[in-house]
Amino acid sequence: MPCCTNVRLERIRRLNNRPSILIVDDEPSNRSLARGIASAAGWQAEEAENGGAAVSAAQAQAFTLILMDIQMPGIDGFAATRAIRAGDGPNAATPILAFTAVPPGDAIERGRAAGMDGHIAKPFTPETLLAAITPWRPSGAPSPAASLVSIFGEAEIAGLLARFRNQLVDALAVDEPAAERRARAHKIAGISGTLGFVEVSQAWLAVSEGDESAWDGARLAARRAIRLIDAPPL
Repeated sequence: MPCCTNVRLERIRRLNNRPSILIVDDEPSNRSLARGIASAAGWQAEEAENGGAAVSAAQAQAFTLILMDIQMPGIDGFAATRAIRAGDGPNAATPILAFTAVPPGDAIERGRAAGMDGHIAKPFTPETLLAAITPWRPSGAPSPAASLVSIFGEAEIAGLLARFRNQLVDALAVDEPAAERRARAHKIAGISGTLGFVEVSQAWLAVSEGDESAWDGARLAARRAIRLIDAPPL
């Protein structure tokens, strides 16, 4: 069992060294510039020219991160994000950042409602783009639960991680009153800490204690954890 575990963790490390990004924009120059900047920083970048193409690309393969323009003909960025978030497709939990010249206040609020996780303003520079996408780059470290495998076995820990992932997905999808959110957050904070997801545990503990300002950070931490758990073998 330890041998198999080591192989899986090495696969996760290798995958995390090759983060992938989908750049969605109806302006070819914006796509080209963003792709060049991201590629130079070690990302494997793909492009989609509109919302419909973005949804198709997101159904075809998993990405580490998606940059989503908002104002596009046909399916706009908000609708495309909602479509990607629907169901259990490979990018249902992938971080999606609004990539737009729409004023931040409007973009952030509407984007959050659609399921987006942040905002990159246009026009952008290499510095501002990299500052926005780098935090979403996986660290390449083993799964936080790796230390438990030698005690419980890979199959049992895999099952616990799967249930934990489902808890996070459910928590991100539901719109519930503050009291119910705090109760849910309390459960997530406990199990995430036991499984080694310290960032998730701290953020969701703050939500469980009534700190509504911690909610955005809790959502981001959850999405990062989901992406790590979902990392497929090469």
